[in-house]
Amino acid sequence: MNSAPLISIAVPSYNQGRFIRETLQSLVAQQYPNLEVIIQDGGSADGSVEIAREFVEDHPGIFQLFVEQDSGFAQALNRAFQRTTGEILGYLNTDDTLYPGCLDRVAREIAPSRNRYVVFGRCLFTGEDSPYVGVEHPAEFISHFEELAIWKRGYNMLPQPSVFWHRQVWEEYGGLDEKEHHLIDYDLFCRFTKRYRFHKIDELWSTYRMHPSSKSSRVTEPELLAQSINVSRRYWGPWSLPLRWRCEVSHWLHGQHLQERARHHARRAEESWDRGRLVTAVWETINTARFSPRVAWHRLIQPLLAEKGYTSLAFLLFKKQDLAASAFVGKHADNWIGPVFRQTVEIPHTHTEIILVLEHMPQAGGCHPRINVELFVGGQRVAKAKRSKQGQFCIAARVDQAKTGGTATLELRTRPYFVPRLVSGALDDRRLCVLHLETIARPYQGKRDG
Repeated sequence: MNSAPLISIAVPSYNQGRFIRETLQSLVAQQYPNLEVIIQDGGSADGSVEIAREFVEDHPGIFQLFVEQDSGFAQALNRAFQRTTGEILGYLNTDDTLYPGCLDRVAREIAPSRNRYVVFGRCLFTGEDSPYVGVEHPAEFISHFEELAIWKRGYNMLPQPSVFWHRQVWEEYGGLDEKEHHLIDYDLFCRFTKRYRFHKIDELWSTYRMHPSSKSSRVTEPELLAQSINVSRRYWGPWSLPLRWRCEVSHWLHGQHLQERARHHARRAEESWDRGRLVTAVWETINTARFSPRVAWHRLIQPLLAEKGYTSLAFLLFKKQDLAASAFVGKHADNWIGPVFRQTVEIPHTHTEIILVLEHMPQAGGCHPRINVELFVGGQRVAKAKRSKQGQFCIAARVDQAKTGGTATLELRTRPYFVPRLVSGALDDRRLCVLHLETIARPYQGKRDG
């Protein structure tokens, strides 16, 4: 008798013939002993159906194929989930993949007896024509409120291909919104988090392919954030609940209402500091903090500490805030990165030098004047740099192929960061540190010194 819990994976398919074979093969490669895969195809005309049938014929105990016209992605997923019989559920798009061993770990981690109904791992962006390729999707869970408060960070922190749940969760809160087009997974997770905690497993479980025809490539980041906030509003609840008030107040405080007044006093404080009018400068800094402590910190206090060479002191004073800002460890479309940036790099040579080409960009009004950068490889710090002048610079490390197994995980830690909305009024709540222009891996002669 097979003691492994049955895992059911729904695979919605429509004209992804270029990628579907790799997706389905990643499920075969799991070698999980009790797997059910429901492929729900909407009538593909690019060879996807024929490829899917090959897998059904070669692995009839795993794959089932259904070809039916549908109204879109969400309806295809709903139909697939209705056909599943597994105890554990998840779904995989036909341009994404799972890493080997993922499902075995999922089966061990989901355990209702330990109150573990939803688990998730990390996810790597792959594909083409995107600056995100080679970096990781944000992967963090704090609480139901923080999942709703997407305006605080600007992006969803749960990587959909790496999220799996117990059937009880689906029966209580499942069913995809068939009127939703871009944010199906975010809408679903907002419901799941209402009752269930998501447990993070610090392992790479999946890849998320970026390409020009993907849904995530068809909308801009501001548009996606606005749509996400509209989805979030569905779950704030009535005014009689504290959650509704908390969401309303948080959204208001992160908006333009008080921050515009805070920026007005911040501009006056900056002018007073420049003219040497210390009393007025201090008074306007206090007024700035009265309307928005975050504006005062990001636009006035943090730049002043950095200008005086006290970036380390600033980091220690606000360490908790800086660490919380590190949930997103990828690169934004305009090349900005935040306090923590992670990247997996292939080590093509026996002895390889890895060079990160960066650019420091101070902001208007004296904000963000200098930065401290530290480079870690495999958890060990290998280089550091300080930058107070605008322009490009490099930070490098040498690694040996034999010690890394052919790939290396880089982590760049930079401080301090700034938030554009708080320093310039731009509709941008990202926490930004430095521009990452390029990562170069080239051979070097000889071993590391020492």
